[in-house]
Amino acid sequence: MSPVFIYVWMMALIRAGALIGIAPVLSGQAVPVRIRLAIAAMLAYFATGTVHGTVVVPVDLLALIIAVLHELAIGLMMGFGMRIVFYAIEFAGQLISTEIGLSMSSDIDPISHINSTAVGISISYFGTLLFFISGCHHAMFAAFVRSFDLAPIGQLTLRGGVAELFVASTGKIFLIGLQMAAPMIAVNFVVNFTFAILARAAPGIQTYSESFGVRIMIGLTMFGATFGLTAQIVLSYLHGSPELALRLLP
Repeated sequence: MSPVFIYVWMMALIRAGALIGIAPVLSGQAVPVRIRLAIAAMLAYFATGTVHGTVVVPVDLLALIIAVLHELAIGLMMGFGMRIVFYAIEFAGQLISTEIGLSMSSDIDPISHINSTAVGISISYFGTLLFFISGCHHAMFAAFVRSFDLAPIGQLTLRGGVAELFVASTGKIFLIGLQMAAPMIAVNFVVNFTFAILARAAPGIQTYSESFGVRIMIGLTMFGATFGLTAQIVLSYLHGSPELALRLLP
């Protein structure tokens, strides 16, 4: 193999490793490190065959470090674009648990390995299922290969508007999470308002303690009833994640 091929494969491996290291589902602790490295190496091998044009191999250490940092930045930004929906899912799980009174029952999410509630873990599993059913992982791999046409190896280009798009995409995390949690927030408001009126009408009733069971029962019922709406929201943003990942290329 020529030195140019080895250099291109190594740069593609760094970009793929950064992508897999932050990409949804594949970056979880449930996926062994060897599997993640194998996926990154496979992606790098396939992407190397699609690289066209002249690639100049750096001749000094500083140029090599700059090239490595550039590939790391591309992979991390693409992974962030793909993971935005799952950040929103985690936020929605915490918000829903707080609204229906299950925030104290926390456990370790086996996918993200962070403290999460039962509702958050169920939504996380649901998002993982939609990620594979919708073929978003295939679209992510295709976007990775296409990124070498938009951001070739060894060519440092500063795209205008990437910083503004990054900030706007970060704000979408809260927007998507609020969209998924909106029905439970509304139900919690109605329940609290009803018990507040009941407390004024019948002061002898322990409305504060009685409201917990009602909030959990009605909240879980609404949570199950709106699963279809949650799936539509998640799928709509999942389908746009590969395009967003390419638009975030530095």
